Amino acid sequence: MMRKVLLCALLLAAACVPDLSQGPPATGFAPILRDAPTGTPVAWVESQTAITLENASQLARLGRLDAPETPSTVFAHVFSPDGTRLAGLNNAHLLAWNLLTGALVFYTDRAGALKVYYAPDKDEIYTLDDGGTLRIHDADTGALKEEIEAHPLFGGAAAYDADNGWLALGATNGEVKVWDAAARQSLATIKAHAAQVVAVAFTPDGGQLATGGQDGRVKVWNWRERELAADLQTQPVRLVFSPDAAQLAVATSALVELWDWKAGERKRILQTGVGGAADVLLYAPDGRFLVSGGRAPNTNLWNPQTGDLATSLPGVGSDSTTAAFSSDGRLLVTAVLGQPVSLWNLAEVSPTTLARADLNTGAQTFEADWTPDGFLLAIFETAGPVQIWGIPPHESDG
Repeated sequence: MMRKVLLCALLLAAACVPDLSQGPPATGFAPILRDAPTGTPVAWVESQTAITLENASQLARLGRLDAPETPSTVFAHVFSPDGTRLAGLNNAHLLAWNLLTGALVFYTDRAGALKVYYAPDKDEIYTLDDGGTLRIHDADTGALKEEIEAHPLFGGAAAYDADNGWLALGATNGEVKVWDAAARQSLATIKAHAAQVVAVAFTPDGGQLATGGQDGRVKVWNWRERELAADLQTQPVRLVFSPDAAQLAVATSALVELWDWKAGERKRILQTGVGGAADVLLYAPDGRFLVSGGRAPNTNLWNPQTGDLATSLPGVGSDSTTAAFSSDGRLLVTAVLGQPVSLWNLAEVSPTTLARADLNTGAQTFEADWTPDGFLLAIFETAGPVQIWGIPPHESDG
């Protein structure tokens, strides 16, 4: 039986192109116009395939996740490692949904939590509040299993290694503490800085930890040995390692610096403008691009090897900007408060040409993100609901 889906409009446009009279460049986005969604929830449809550049024109809204009681924005979220569940925090609750069925798995009191993480085995959910209390919840029931005072002087900077379940916390006294949340064990405490720790980041394999302090230093640690591997002089706001861990990107108030941290050398300086990486600083999965975004008018796509500006995403910038790469790095999704959610074709990028498709969500959105397997795109409405988009099955599949 054919499954009914409420499909969206994919509006194809080429960004950064002065003359559109010849139409957009080849992108893999077919200019198909579909009915726009209404405010009515749709029946849940399970996605059958990953979202790719080739099938992106078939994107449709497959369902909607709703919270009980008074709805509010899901301001923090995490997908389970296998991409089948979504946990989130809104004003009142910690919630979890089943992404195969759209069902609410549980909801429970948020207890002041600001960050949320899944255990590597998906059996537990961890939350962290601004007082440094780590709470461990059963992932199926939401029941509170344990509370841990992870750091009484927690200053807001945290990083989580999802593969290993390691949580690093930066403190106001310059300490960094690393926990194994599943084992309920503190693995290391390092006096990293002479002032508050404002940023922390693991390498992709979790072997090293970068810390940034208000003392004007960024340090890289072999944290299990509590051994200093690099000491860089800069004023950090955000930190992220490249996928091969060879490069460390450091966002300051108005720049992004690219460091060969093993050599202790600053290789490139990217002129982002004030606040230009306040919200977004991330590498593509293959390391081909680095994206920065925030309060600057445009979100920028950089070549991290040369430091050249690959292209700009015009008008994608405000005090609430988010971006996420697809798992193969050929698509980028962006969301800006009060603006459309947009897909960008990264297979063909030039300084003057970048193809864009806006999703007609029918609502004001806060954030957009991919599931780890790339099957779904979650779009978080400011009003609280979470739209789930994907590739619907063909009629012959149903």
